[in-house]
Amino acid sequence: MIDQSNPAGRLHRILSNAKRQPDSKKVREVWALAIGIKEDDAEITKGVVELYSLSQEIQSLIKMNDGLNHQLYLTSFKQLDKSFFPLNLGGNWNSVKQYLTDEALTRLQFCAEELSKFYSEETLSEEDLKDIVKKTDELFEAINKSDLPDILKLSLLEEVARVRNAINMYTIRGAKGLKDALQGAIGSVVVNQDDLKKHSDKNADVIKRIGELIDKLDSFTSRALKLKKMLTKPIRCLLEKVTDPEVEILSDEA
Repeated sequence: MIDQSNPAGRLHRILSNAKRQPDSKKVREVWALAIGIKEDDAEITKGVVELYSLSQEIQSLIKMNDGLNHQLYLTSFKQLDKSFFPLNLGGNWNSVKQYLTDEALTRLQFCAEELSKFYSEETLSEEDLKDIVKKTDELFEAINKSDLPDILKLSLLEEVARVRNAINMYTIRGAKGLKDALQGAIGSVVVNQDDLKKHSDKNADVIKRIGELIDKLDSFTSRALKLKKMLTKPIRCLLEKVTDPEVEILSDEA
């Protein structure tokens, strides 16, 4: 059985699913089905770009092992990458399917087997992902309805949008995408800590939801990637300072 907990395994699963689709289907329909997203041209294009990035990541990981015959493992990737570009979503699938040969997918399977020796990731359950989606949607709505300054509101909404995108592209990027979104969210809190503190009294619900989403993402990604939680004591103290009106934030000049 192919290990689907690493980048090569995920790409193999997606491309194998796509390869099984009838030649007469439209490209947009096949990619939407294989990736697991709605048939929206913008979302599909974004997803295919993510597939290309995943391909590049796999090649980089294989090249890190000097003991492997890189040509043996990677020689078919140029052919696989042709399936991602140029992207004619209205064309018939057979124009793309020709690049997903049995040989190319077999070599990708070998990559997945090799990566499984040092890379593994626990797959998040549907319930886990639904919980993140729920908290993300509620936070987005709360920020929109808040009376936070427009610049601060835009900054926070951008981070929530990144989390949404990471969820949409979870089948491609896995928990690593969620981890990147988590880093962005924590960074936004750090950068905007003074403004968040200043407006925390009238926007307590927003601040609380930000903390809950960050905490949930941290728990999920640390478990999936088998890493220590990012919310170390200093970061937790910072979040407490932002959310607790009784705690003062030290200025840089203090």
